[in-house]
Amino acid sequence: MYDHIVIRYAEIALKGKNQKDFLNRLIHNIKEQIKTDLDITPVIEREMGRIYLKLDGQSPELFFDSLNHVFGISSYSPARKTGLELEDIKAAALDELRAAMNGPCRFRVSVKRPNKQFPITSPDMQQLIAAHMLKNISGLKADLHQYDIDLLLEIRYDAAYIYTRSYPGLHGLPVGSSGRGVVLLSGGIDSPVAGWLAMKRGVTIEAVHFHSYPYTSEKAKEKVLELAKRMAKYSNRVVVHMVPFTKIQEEIAHYCHDNMRIPIMRRIMVRIAEAIARQRDCLAIFTGDNLGQVASQTMESIYAINAVASMPILRPCITMEKEEIIRLAQQIDTYETSILPYEDCCTVFVPKEPKTKPKVEACEKEEAKLDLDALIADAVANTERIIMYGKEKPERRSAQ
Repeated sequence: MYDHIVIRYAEIALKGKNQKDFLNRLIHNIKEQIKTDLDITPVIEREMGRIYLKLDGQSPELFFDSLNHVFGISSYSPARKTGLELEDIKAAALDELRAAMNGPCRFRVSVKRPNKQFPITSPDMQQLIAAHMLKNISGLKADLHQYDIDLLLEIRYDAAYIYTRSYPGLHGLPVGSSGRGVVLLSGGIDSPVAGWLAMKRGVTIEAVHFHSYPYTSEKAKEKVLELAKRMAKYSNRVVVHMVPFTKIQEEIAHYCHDNMRIPIMRRIMVRIAEAIARQRDCLAIFTGDNLGQVASQTMESIYAINAVASMPILRPCITMEKEEIIRLAQQIDTYETSILPYEDCCTVFVPKEPKTKPKVEACEKEEAKLDLDALIADAVANTERIIMYGKEKPERRSAQ
């Protein structure tokens, strides 16, 4: 019977004196994810190079989905914990191999011995355990290279852990270890992927969405909130800032040259996102931009849009092909929601021939026709804040 899940991490192990901060954040996130998903407060222990989740009689499979949504975990294994007496290790290894078998099979034994005071070397331990398995289980064949089961033993300082299964984690850094940022969440395929990639690097993400009711429907807003909910499965919750953008788009359409609408709109979005980011102690803006994909994502457009920013605009998808982004969206379960046929503000007021190489000076000339400060202040003041959770919890709404 399994009594622990052994949780491994990779990149965190490369950290120096601040490694403890990353590990504390990872353990905090694991506990929060399990508490949110299962309403269980888990017991977690830490030893050099490993984190141990105590099962207390629970099935290990109960925790797999939660662990699959925590950044910073490289892999994990349900394990049997036993004492350091050789006979205890043999007995536990025998139980583990029998449980893993489904008829005759080939196996090997792999031993890791961080506890160098343990009197038997790793190669000798592998031979001892393999011999014990062959003696007590029929239908077994030892094979170091072509094996069906890898029986793994970790000889730690106060106990041994034995397992045969390992499951991959998300890798990356734990959310919350790399500061805070906002992602411009449009409702398309790319921006949720960009937000997810930011979270993978340890960023706590909040979403900023621009809606243009009545030109865009309530269904479009619901779609974005569903995307945020799906993103929140990887960070416990996502705060969504719903920015009213109708008046700004109407003013742009009325006063600005038709082919300059897109860069002007995007430059104003950046200004508003920065204002919200400062309110929320965020230090960067993330977007789903992909170089050359549409008119606003040419090098010239990106340069013109960046010109109004005073904080970094980071674009995790910038070099990816569309097929790569789609595959990742499918993997993180946002794709089917992203392709729902509800328009967002980026698809209304679109000119017939958008400017693909706008100049900063041309943008500034067009913006001079607008009362930018008043429009931006009004949009920020009337932004609605909604907190979305990864599991079935009621959303929380409030004005800014």
